[in-house]
Amino acid sequence: MANILITSMGGSGSLNLVNSLRLLPSADEHTIVGTHFNPYEIAKSDLEHLYIVPKAKDEAAYFAKHEELIEKHKIDVLIANSDFEAAVFARHLDRIKCHHLLPLPAQVDAVQDKYDFHRLLKDQGCRTVPNLPVESREGLADAVAGLNLAEGDRYWIRLRQGAGSQGATWLHTVEQGQKWMDLWCELRGMTPQDFVVAPFLSGRDFCVSVLFQNSELCVGKVYERLEYYTEDVSLSMMGSTPKTSQTVAEREPVDATVEAVRAVCSAFGTKPHGLYQADLKCDADGTPYVTEINIGRFPMTSPQFDRVGKYSQLELYVKLAQDADAPMPRDVYDFDPGWVFLRGVDLPLTIERADRIAALEG
Repeated sequence: MANILITSMGGSGSLNLVNSLRLLPSADEHTIVGTHFNPYEIAKSDLEHLYIVPKAKDEAAYFAKHEELIEKHKIDVLIANSDFEAAVFARHLDRIKCHHLLPLPAQVDAVQDKYDFHRLLKDQGCRTVPNLPVESREGLADAVAGLNLAEGDRYWIRLRQGAGSQGATWLHTVEQGQKWMDLWCELRGMTPQDFVVAPFLSGRDFCVSVLFQNSELCVGKVYERLEYYTEDVSLSMMGSTPKTSQTVAEREPVDATVEAVRAVCSAFGTKPHGLYQADLKCDADGTPYVTEINIGRFPMTSPQFDRVGKYSQLELYVKLAQDADAPMPRDVYDFDPGWVFLRGVDLPLTIERADRIAALEG
């Protein structure tokens, strides 16, 4: 039996967690409490226990309200399900009076800044591509030159912080990048120093989720993005949220993620313990590179790690959060290739076999 508090309730990621929990054999043993600052978001949930809370940027009030709810509902497991919320809770680890798998605040900060994250990976000897900060509008030229691109190669520009590919696109020239930054600075209040550039990786796109227990890998899963949710409206025709994706049996992206997770923990003198989700992009030769890691929260696409394969990572996560030494699977590459996940606005998630889709193609 577990009383579980999930933040950002009503958002797709948290609704997906609730739906996955309801599919488990232990579903009747869990009581779920949801919070969100936006009444229009939280109203999307049908949970019995729903609470509107202050915005996480009002840190003191936000945390105090969750302290109250944790005590009121005798919460067993806390799942902070956004980057900003995970960072807030991580800064108050000694005051969280329930089980959780949140890392140290310094680790959260390190991975949430994409430039700092790549610098950490490089310092720890991991395989990386250059990621260079932008010092000024005029300094963009120096940053792009530092990438040593070949004639005709594109570069990738993105915000150092934020989710959902915010501020990200591929570009050809420095002038295009300056125009791109100008718009974000004028319309969204950013500064050139908020951006980082890297070579554009044109190969396959993977999402990996790994669960660790006391530094040991428990279960690793992977899927490949095939089509992007916003490709028809985004400048790059790409994005972090897949419209179409497929489970695959690829060890290399999982192994690269494991290496990156160990590097992040090693840099802060800790052991991997909990859930880590990574995005990886391949170069033209098929070599995968970890482009970012999320720690302390679940990805929006968590069903792809919970509803296919032998193990549900969410089920294992709840178990691990309650007992750090609970019996867990060990060194499992939980590959179940050939499942296609299809998403659409106002449509339920569809999970289909790839061979059926191939048959429809004739």
